[in-house]
Amino acid sequence: MTTSTAGKRRIVVGVDGSPNSMKAVDWAISFAHSGDTVVLLSAWSPIVVPADMAMSYTFDDTGARSVLEQENKRVAQTAANRGVSLAVHFENNDPRNALLDSKCDLIVVGARGHGGVVGLLVGSVADYVSRHAKVPVVIVPAVE
Repeated sequence: MTTSTAGKRRIVVGVDGSPNSMKAVDWAISFAHSGDTVVLLSAWSPIVVPADMAMSYTFDDTGARSVLEQENKRVAQTAANRGVSLAVHFENNDPRNALLDSKCDLIVVGARGHGGVVGLLVGSVADYVSRHAKVPVVIVPAVE
């Protein structure tokens, strides 16, 4: 576990563009102390396609990167007003592994990200991270 003093913590938030991840970002910034760093982490694992389709499929992470940049812009002023540093990080990696591998003092995730078919494909990131993390995990309740 990473150790740090209050005001020097690294808080990583999973960002997927869902209302629940935005709520998690807001929670993390309101929880952070002056001097802390909140890292907005977006990870996207390319969909595995059959070999015969590989030539017709190209992974484009532009949309995922755009979501991360928009979220950074949305909360930048609030973070600055609180003395909290913001950082953004994008990984071509399974979101669960990206969060677990992040060097941080706290992981914050929304209770549910994308639902429907995407939710079934991705699985429950919050559940997995809460069971495997070596640092505290906050699961911010779903938006009603």
